[in-house]
Amino acid sequence: MDTVRREGALLGKLLVDRSILPDARALDDVLARQSLRLPVASLCYVLGYAPERPLVAVLSAVRGRPGVVLDESVVHLDLLAALPRETAMRARVLPAFEDERHVVLVAADPAEAAAAIAAAEIERVRGKRVDLHVALEVTLARTIRQAYLARARGDSYWVGAEAVVDPQARGGKLAVVAPDDPDGGRVDDAARAHRALIDDVTKEIAMSSLMLDDGDELSSVSGLGPDTPVVHHEHGGGDGSRTGSQLDTPPMADDSAASGAWTGSSASTGAASSGLDTPWPDGGSDDHDDETVDLVAELDAVPVQPATGQPRVLIVDDDFATRHLLVKELQPLGYVTATAASAGEAVRAVRQGVPDLIVCDILLPEVDGFRLCRALKRSRALAHVPVVLMSAVIDSGRVTEDVLARYGSDAYLEKPLDTRQVHRIVRELLGRRRGRSSGAEVGFARAIELYQRGDVDGAIGLLRGAVTSDPSSAKYRFVLANLLQRKSLHAEAIDEYEGVVELEPEYFPALTRLAYLYYRQGMVARAVDTWRRSLPLCPDPALRRNIELFMRKLISELGAVGA
Repeated sequence: MDTVRREGALLGKLLVDRSILPDARALDDVLARQSLRLPVASLCYVLGYAPERPLVAVLSAVRGRPGVVLDESVVHLDLLAALPRETAMRARVLPAFEDERHVVLVAADPAEAAAAIAAAEIERVRGKRVDLHVALEVTLARTIRQAYLARARGDSYWVGAEAVVDPQARGGKLAVVAPDDPDGGRVDDAARAHRALIDDVTKEIAMSSLMLDDGDELSSVSGLGPDTPVVHHEHGGGDGSRTGSQLDTPPMADDSAASGAWTGSSASTGAASSGLDTPWPDGGSDDHDDETVDLVAELDAVPVQPATGQPRVLIVDDDFATRHLLVKELQPLGYVTATAASAGEAVRAVRQGVPDLIVCDILLPEVDGFRLCRALKRSRALAHVPVVLMSAVIDSGRVTEDVLARYGSDAYLEKPLDTRQVHRIVRELLGRRRGRSSGAEVGFARAIELYQRGDVDGAIGLLRGAVTSDPSSAKYRFVLANLLQRKSLHAEAIDEYEGVVELEPEYFPALTRLAYLYYRQGMVARAVDTWRRSLPLCPDPALRRNIELFMRKLISELGAVGA
């Protein structure tokens, strides 16, 4: 009894200090009505002085255990089979959540012997560690009654009165307050918005959606797929140019153009070349001109090598700046690049390793890009390699579908290059060329198995390998980012989410999670910009309102700091 009164006094002080109760007179009213059957926090709830969340937050701080806000939670009722109803009522406990590694048992008083006995029974039945959390006694008693009745009716879930149902959270969802979280009990609009964003960002991965192909998985949200034409909303320069510090990168020496060596070094942007001296092809056929015949013979002499390892892209352009722009854009996505300034240099580069894709300017010196493309497509050794032709926008009117088909081009790009279009075309053509890397897909499937067994670290290791083997897969990167975030490896998760957004600029789940991690890392302005970019893509009106509300809070705080 003395222990109960001491805890009641401490609870009362915190309730007043945190302004959860309106004043000391309200506390006096609660204490006057207190009985051993109804503790202080529960009595505050019953009398209407405070909602459940702040009371659970105070209770969690006093008990030193995580607290559960039951009215905001969803319980999968299959779990109740682990504990008879009579035991749950007597011990004042409820098995409320289960994952691969542990079961959460919610108790009115985790220190009671009855709660420990119930935990031991569940551990024996389920074969998993049991974690004890605390809840308000009054809401817990109500939830126990309602949940067991719902299970008897054949229901699958018990849903709290204030819970937001997440279809992906198939195992249920607990609204947990940590003992050391001073904001866990806040109920203002900004706090609610913050919790909604946390819920969205920390969703458990739905295994069924991860097993779909990239196109199916991503198109379900963003309308994007590997074989679907993409119309991007511009976020920045309307010409698709990059912004920020990337424009400050100094040019690099173009040593690889002369040697044709495959390289991983980065380079800077620049203007496109005109190349106006190269003759424009007419409507005739040049299958048998000497240059084309000689070029085909040279290409046929190249030993055919299987496409293994990271995808390789050969960039053929006599313009230094365009070559380096493409190198800079493709290498961060995991592609190995080589460059050449002419058809002759391209042949020498091919001898060092058959590329998976060739991006070629039309207006090349000596042998133009049309003839090089025709020779590649007539070559027995390289006919399978996709070729993307480029030209300045001033010449684009002459590059018709008929012309591209005549020379065998797989795609066409206008200069100045739209980098998003470059990324999409390269990704699509490499996907068709190599299909899904068997090693990457096997590693991905194995990673999912490890994740389902609770081995998150092992899954992360295999996913890193899958991303290395297939850097153009937004799916691999997105799942890896989710698991890195789950392990609180926020900087690494940011890198992977940024890679997803680079590949799929309109994929909302990656954008909103990236924005939240920016916020967690203190990059508030970048978080606001990313959320602003995500808003038109948000499929959930309620989540969109919460993002807007939280953005306004952050913007006001940024303004206060600036002042």
